[in-house]
Amino acid sequence: MIVFNQLGGYLNMKKKGISKSVRALLGLSLAAAFVLAGCSSSGKDAASSAPSASASSSGQAAVKVEGPNVYGIQLQDMDAGGTLKGQYAGKKIVVATMAGDTEKALKDAAVYFEKASGAKVEVQSFPAQSYMEKIQLDLQTNHSFDSIVMPVALIHGYAEGGLVQDLKPYIDNKALVSPNLDLGDYIPSLLDIYGNYKSKLVAFPYKPDVQIFFYRKDLFEDPKIKESFKAKTGKELKVPETAEEMGETAAFFTKSLNPDSPVTYGYSTMADNTSSRWIWTNRLAAFGGRDVDKDFKPAFNNEAGLKALEFAKELTKYAPKQLLTLGWDEANTLFANGEVAMMEQWPGLIQTAEADTSKVKGKVGYAVTPGGAPTMGGWSIAMTSSTENPDLTYKFMEYVTSKDLEVLKVQDKMDPTRTSNYMRPELQKQFPMYQTLLDSLTKGKIMADPDVPYVSPRLNDIMEQAVQSVLRGTMEPQKALDIMEKSFTEVIADAGIKNE
Repeated sequence: MIVFNQLGGYLNMKKKGISKSVRALLGLSLAAAFVLAGCSSSGKDAASSAPSASASSSGQAAVKVEGPNVYGIQLQDMDAGGTLKGQYAGKKIVVATMAGDTEKALKDAAVYFEKASGAKVEVQSFPAQSYMEKIQLDLQTNHSFDSIVMPVALIHGYAEGGLVQDLKPYIDNKALVSPNLDLGDYIPSLLDIYGNYKSKLVAFPYKPDVQIFFYRKDLFEDPKIKESFKAKTGKELKVPETAEEMGETAAFFTKSLNPDSPVTYGYSTMADNTSSRWIWTNRLAAFGGRDVDKDFKPAFNNEAGLKALEFAKELTKYAPKQLLTLGWDEANTLFANGEVAMMEQWPGLIQTAEADTSKVKGKVGYAVTPGGAPTMGGWSIAMTSSTENPDLTYKFMEYVTSKDLEVLKVQDKMDPTRTSNYMRPELQKQFPMYQTLLDSLTKGKIMADPDVPYVSPRLNDIMEQAVQSVLRGTMEPQKALDIMEKSFTEVIADAGIKNE
């Protein structure tokens, strides 16, 4: 599951607009828990932090560090392709993120990086309720962080405000970059969507996330159920690949529509007022639409947006009556209790579904969301523009996202961002869902939060209000799209964000 929903605070806070004059002088601050970057006050720019080869590394041999064995994989590249030679002894960097799994993953990797580089890495973490505000404040005032690991939408906001820098000059520095970097190994959609912003590579992908289609494998493979489905529909029962197939299958498994259904509901998801929009966006791209285009203009008030919203409304017929109140825990528990045939959810559902207390343990299958264009979430790691140790910071970022070190962070619930790690037999055996996760990440097109700097939270609120009104039956889909488009246009125009 993306952290936005683990937090609660990120999506529940209401945001206030900031005047253009204040934004120009002080940078943008979006209140309480979601504050994005304005103008950097560091007095430094990317050029002043341009990478250079470390003179102390000349003639030194790489520091050999023995890598751990993780899931049967002996990690080898512990010196970044021979580029870490203890040359950063006496130096220190500070990496900031949210407390929890991300913090632990960074600390676990830092142990090996410190041995190879000679440097000290301090990981500062903040509680879920305050980490965005704390990190934002430091980026604009104290400048004590060298690197940050944050949700993608935040990183892009920082890039717009000049608070994080382009990584391309460091990658182009042959004396600095690891020969094993291999940018082509990143899942292309992740490197593009997570890392690139306005022709700059402002971050490396760190933690991927995407909506997955979970289904009751035991039901779909049951001969009697398959026979019943064929008798009622004239079709073979299979895992749905299109919206039409999904609707027909969900109707079959809904007991109020089919008394012979072995479960109560054909479909469910979490759909409270922080997450209902994903029922819509899971089909929006599939039908050819977007939330915003490359020019930051709304791109959903069209046939694609209407079809996706109408289908989202249809799905409520097959879902629990309390659907629009279901959060992460409530929705997952309902599925684990065996009451639902199909569910769209973030990958973390598998932990609940396969728990010893789950009634569906060992009975769950997974696939790409019907339509083949699932909604994506995710986190990236970026370098601040105010760092005093840019080379060292770059090397740490490169290190923790490298092929072998990615395997280390899998232990801390950070799935891979590199294609090669999804191909490792050891990881495929340990995580049977990885092939589906790879397919889903490859096909994802729309982010869980509109990727518009500064105003993403406000756009979330607008989208949630519109989708909720349709799902509750208080507004027609086309009217909701009209209102949403008008509000998007006004908010984005007020932010003054333009593509280059």
